[in-house]
Order: sequence, then C-alpha cells, then structure tokens
Amino acid sequence: MAQADEKPSTLAIKDTSKFAENGAGFKTGSFILAPIPIRSPSIGTGLALAGAYLFKFDKKSDTSFIGATGFGTDNGSKGYGLAGAFSWNENKWKVSALAGDVDVVYDFYIPKTGGRTVSLEQSGKLLNLEGSYGLTEHFNLGFDLRYLETEIQFATPILTPARDTNLEIISFGPTINWDYRDDTIYPTSGFYVGIDSLHSIVLNGADRDYHKTVLKYDNYFSIFERSVIATRFAACQASNSSPFFELCSVGGTDNFRGFPFGELLDQNLLSGQIEFRGRMGKRFGYVAFAGIGGVASDFDAFNSDTVSSAGGVGLRYRLSKKTPLDFAFDVAVNSNGETTSYITIGQRF
Repeated sequence: MAQADEKPSTLAIKDTSKFAENGAGFKTGSFILAPIPIRSPSIGTGLALAGAYLFKFDKKSDTSFIGATGFGTDNGSKGYGLAGAFSWNENKWKVSALAGDVDVVYDFYIPKTGGRTVSLEQSGKLLNLEGSYGLTEHFNLGFDLRYLETEIQFATPILTPARDTNLEIISFGPTINWDYRDDTIYPTSGFYVGIDSLHSIVLNGADRDYHKTVLKYDNYFSIFERSVIATRFAACQASNSSPFFELCSVGGTDNFRGFPFGELLDQNLLSGQIEFRGRMGKRFGYVAFAGIGGVASDFDAFNSDTVSSAGGVGLRYRLSKKTPLDFAFDVAVNSNGETTSYITIGQRF
C-alpha cells in the first residue's frame, strides 16, 4: 500500500498529569471518538471515523491505546483498520499491532517525464506486529514483523511494471530506539532516534528480496512557557529491487509536508524539517514549519538539482483534556509553487 504519515509544555504536563491524579490503570483512561475530515494530496478529500481508548498501565510508562478507524474519499479510496500499542513495566516492554484492509486511488509520478502522472488503484491487506524491550530507561531493542498482500491496477496498462502489480510480501528486521522525550504524544524537550531495517521476501515472486533502512532523529526544546521548537532529520536507503511503493519518498517516509507520495521517490533520501509549535488556551494551538529534502539513486548523487523545499502553517485543536492529542490542519507551499493541505490527527513528528 502507498506510504502516507512525539516531551510537553507546562500546559501539556498539566493535561497529562490527570493520569497521575486518577491513578494509572486501564479504567483511568480517556475515550476519543471523532469524525475526521481528510485532506490529502495523494488520495483526495473525504471523511474518516476514528475511535480510540487511551490509558496508562503505570504512571511511568508511555500512553497505551486501542483504536479503530474507517475512511472514504472522493476519488474512491476507502479502508478500515484496527490498531493497538501497549507500554508497561515503566516502558520496559512495548508491543504494537496494526491490521488493515484498504483500497486507494492515487497518482503515480512517472520518473524522468517532467512531472507526468498516471492514475492507479492499489488494494492491500496489512498485518504488522512490533515488540521491543528496554535495555535501559531510554534504549530499546525490538523486532518488526509485517505481512503485506497488495494488488495494483494502472489506468494505462502499457505503463504497468508487471513485477510490482500483484505481490505477497513478508518483512522482518530489527528496530533500535533511543527515546529521551518527555512525552510521546506532544513532546517539548529531549530527543528521539529511531532506526528500522527491514528485509523483505516476495513470497509469490521468483527469488526476489529487498531491504529498506530508515533513520529518524527528532529533537525538541521549549523556548517559551507554551512554545516548542521541533526538528526532524531523516535518511533512507532502499535496494534497487524494491517495489516502487517501498522506495524512499519525501512525504511518505519522513512525514514531510508539501509533496504527495511518489512525486519525489528513489532509492535514497535525505531531509530536514523544523516546526514552531504554540498554544492558545487549553484547546487551540498553531504551528509554522519548513523543510528541505530530496531523493537520488545514490547518496553521492545528491546536489542542488535533487533537493526541494516546502513550508507552511497549521492549526491545532486538542481532542482530550487528559492527553495532549491534537486535531491538525496544515497548509504547505513547495518550491514548485504547488499548494497542498493536510488534515490529520497528532503531530507530524
């Protein structure tokens, strides 16, 4: 399936401290049910219905949740999914699971054609399991296991890369995380380093496998009582035997705003982003962001011609008094003069 896409200010600390006031445990959590407008440069405009129950197993562990969602958009995209993430024993153990079934329609940017696109429909079933163990308070080692079954139909059959149209893939590999953030949902201080390296085997292909490694480094610091500076650096490397939807993507791999999935797509990626986050009262907030990034066939091939930029502003609305989870609306303008808007839940990084 196409790629799409987290410690607090004084205000956010007061919000999350309600867990401590009520005590930890499943029964002390908060339920969120929200109709969510969708605005995506890849799949169009529509509506999603999402529900989640957020809680803490113990006061020193990250927020856990159980949730479900379904969506549909005006270009015919639709899907549903179930997800859960659990942290316990003061973050010593973490387990997450995701299962989904989607059918999305989006434009694929044909390489080396000056921006020409072709519409495609991609359906898929995904099951992802991830678990990790904390060797120290801030350092976790884990393992990721994923099963993906996907089928692709192009509007222009002559452009169909036959080996990528009907795939059954199993992926597995280690995950490494250094997490010094003061909160996982709305961080205001600390940093996070995550490394995911997956080896994938095509089960219905003839001796085909590939790998993909993604590095993300996020940093946060408060500059005023209710303002935060957040930054992200991302790097990605994918082997040349990867299906096109598994390649490194500005916007897909790194949550970069301003470019739809597939417009900037290749084997290697480098990008950097910065965002200013401010609060206005208990419910409302705002952001201003900018970034630069690009893709190339090799890291040595990066130059001014392979790099693009984007920036924009956004509004935030806090969905819960107990947890600092925000409804987000962003507008971005890229270096090509194109404007895109996004409606999502939570921060981009």
